[in-house]
Amino acid sequence: MLPYSTNIVLCVIEFFSMVLLYVAYAFSQYGIEKALFISIGFLPALLTILLYRFVRNEKLVIRIFYLTMVITSYVISWQLGMLGSLAIIFFAGALMMALYANRGLMIEYAVITVVALLLNAIFLKDSIQITTPIEIYLIYMLIYVFAMVSFVFLVNGVLDYKARMEEKNEEANNALEAKANFLANMSHEIRTPMNAIYGMAELLDQKDFAEEEKGYIDTIRKSSENLLAIINEILDFSKIDSGKMEITKEEYHFNSLIHDVLSIIEFRMKNRSVKLIYDIAPDIPRVLIGDELRIRQILINLLNNAVNFTHRGHIALRIFWEPDLDGNGYMHVSVEDTGIGISQADMNKLFTAFGQIDTKKNRNVEGTGLGLVITKRLLNLMGGDITVRSKVNEGSTFSFVLHQIVKDPRPSNYNSNHEKVTVENAGYKITFKAPTARVMIVDDNKVNLTVASELMKRFGFEAVMVESGMEAYNRIEEHLVEYDLVFMDHMMPVMDGVEATRKIRALPTQYAKKLPIVALTANAIKGVERQFKEAGMNDYLAKPIHMNQLGEILKRWIPLEKQVHIVNGQEIQPTLSVPADTGSLPMPDSTEIIDLLKGIDVEDGLRNCGGSKSVYLKVLTTFASSNLLASLQEYFIKGDLENYTVMAHSIKGACRNIGANDVADQAYELECAGRDEDVEFINKYHKTFCENYSEVLRIVTKALVEQNAGGTIR
Repeated sequence: MLPYSTNIVLCVIEFFSMVLLYVAYAFSQYGIEKALFISIGFLPALLTILLYRFVRNEKLVIRIFYLTMVITSYVISWQLGMLGSLAIIFFAGALMMALYANRGLMIEYAVITVVALLLNAIFLKDSIQITTPIEIYLIYMLIYVFAMVSFVFLVNGVLDYKARMEEKNEEANNALEAKANFLANMSHEIRTPMNAIYGMAELLDQKDFAEEEKGYIDTIRKSSENLLAIINEILDFSKIDSGKMEITKEEYHFNSLIHDVLSIIEFRMKNRSVKLIYDIAPDIPRVLIGDELRIRQILINLLNNAVNFTHRGHIALRIFWEPDLDGNGYMHVSVEDTGIGISQADMNKLFTAFGQIDTKKNRNVEGTGLGLVITKRLLNLMGGDITVRSKVNEGSTFSFVLHQIVKDPRPSNYNSNHEKVTVENAGYKITFKAPTARVMIVDDNKVNLTVASELMKRFGFEAVMVESGMEAYNRIEEHLVEYDLVFMDHMMPVMDGVEATRKIRALPTQYAKKLPIVALTANAIKGVERQFKEAGMNDYLAKPIHMNQLGEILKRWIPLEKQVHIVNGQEIQPTLSVPADTGSLPMPDSTEIIDLLKGIDVEDGLRNCGGSKSVYLKVLTTFASSNLLASLQEYFIKGDLENYTVMAHSIKGACRNIGANDVADQAYELECAGRDEDVEFINKYHKTFCENYSEVLRIVTKALVEQNAGGTIR
């Protein structure tokens, strides 16, 4: 009945107290010598403590304790002439044995103590009668025997009950496991045809149908999305309910998280007369450590809930940061709406599984009623909780606080960064389209996929969306479709983007080795581009996505013959000096300038110049004659950080244009440091960069001179 450790503690305390009373009695009646002799009774307690610390066999420790206790109790009682009360002492030990609830040890103890009492009555009758009449002693013994029989039955009953409870608990666990497996299997079975329905609806949407048919197709697609969302909610609830939901702690970029969340909510609200407000404190650290996926899910659940029940007014997301003493802090989040509100009577139903509040005002709201339940349980798993304030017909506010570890304490300044990206994206002019391009986007988060896919639609093509690095690898290995470009997310479960890229590059086909792969991830730590390129990636696109940067990436890597340029609103197909069936760029002869530009990716430079060798030569000439290095050095000496950053940006673009990608990477790092006002980084790497850039200038100048002289490298 009691845990082993608790039982040992109680046994030791009880016996120690009993011996202490005997010692006090011996001292008062017989003097110090007898008291010292009686104090040997402390040994069983001390021995038990020692055995408990070093012996793992519970039964052995309990058995040694009760045997030494019986012997010591007998010796002390005999020495003090108190054998008549031995049954009472044994009874105290029996109570401890019963609480341990071991059938075998209980029977052993009962037999040994009853035999000891019986032998005592037979052979030490005279000693007993000094303090207790033999008749009373026999009554004590009979009561003790009855008590031992009762204890044995009690222990049996407890053990039988425990076994039944364990059996029922196992049945319950098996039922939970069966439920989880059933839901997982059913979701898979439902998801497979639903994905097919959704995919076919997407394909039909690209056809030239009338508006009415387009409406039908859009209804099919949206219904598919809703059903898939419901399936995902049920699966999440099942995982949490069965204790299989795991919380992972990885670093993530706060701005990227909020940008993704707001992008999908803005997309949902585009046809509503409800205003979305966000108030994000600028001092929230740039990079945090926590479960980004689950925090994103919580934010989307709360904002979706607000969208569902708000038909006028506004929805507001407010986040502020409270630092702690360890350099980390607490993220305070609230989602406020001016929706229908919740009555006090319905508050208890909010976090009940499948328990939508049943009012006439929300009968048209789709869903399982699990969103808030999942949100609350996810927050509990992460050490947080959710609170609600609401008033009927006025609105509701859901709030929570989460402790997060800080990785990069620099302020995120989300509001200004988000506004800058929004303005740039809205004002960007599309200069080309690629309607026949085959582009794959790999990301484990559907919000990220939706955002990237919608942006790429502006360039005239539908991207293929893939939700894992493993699936991307399998598609490229099978080579059933030849993709022109792959955007690969970095942080993904099971197989991240870096690992997937390495596996793709290891495939024994030229297609896998040459396929352009662009890292699509948050604007991360300095030097991250180099890490991606070492893994085999060709380029890097930061999130939140700037349309001008996306346009540059697409223009650089999508084959030229698939690009349709737009000039003054007219589409113009590029004129290529390369046979259409080869799809390769025109390359100079081996004796031309390509052999002279050591350390420069000439093929990349030619691609950036539209495949034209003559244009590339003009760009090289302009590069060699530019005075960018002198200007950079001047701004460095003056400490003009703003102009230094602008110049580093210009050098990055110039180096990238000719294919000097390593130096372009270094210039980009200095540009980022300038934007972040990281003077220490600039001071550390400025000299090395100038030397490397000067070496590129020397190589290009020498190549141009030797090319004009008709010479080659000797």
